[in-house]
Amino acid sequence: MKAMKKILALALAGVMALALLTGCGTGGSASHKSIAKAMADHDNGLGNNMTSITYTSSPELDAKLQQLAADTRFETVVKAVYNGQSPTIPAGVLPTNKVVYLYCGKYDKDAGKQAINLNAWGHYTHIGSNSTLADERQIGLITTSFTDTNGEKVKVRFAVVVSDIPAATP
Repeated sequence: MKAMKKILALALAGVMALALLTGCGTGGSASHKSIAKAMADHDNGLGNNMTSITYTSSPELDAKLQQLAADTRFETVVKAVYNGQSPTIPAGVLPTNKVVYLYCGKYDKDAGKQAINLNAWGHYTHIGSNSTLADERQIGLITTSFTDTNGEKVKVRFAVVVSDIPAATP
């Protein structure tokens, strides 16, 4: 009977130790939905009197980014956007007759910090002639990396933000 109690006590101690460890870890990455909300919070907080900006996470744009990432030239696109340059995007990947912005910021698991990184000065560019986004926006995201000029891999979050062309104000 004493042996059984010792085994039971040891098993219970093991279970308690495992339960304690479940609270440890690095945590998960920010979801696309939480980054979309953080981007809206960021843009609404810019003091531009536009408090109704919304971002919606778009699985369609995520898929378009996956398609773009399969292209061997994608790393060049990522580097260009990260450095504030306008990249050449293969035809048919991004929507036409829309306002399209590309963002590239250092990867962060926290949605708020990720929104700040994506909006950092010089880490975004617009595609096309119209640069004014409407209040309702869709966002697609992908995590990727590129090699910088020092030969180091830089992990980034790449985003495409799309909106209708805003109606002209009288």
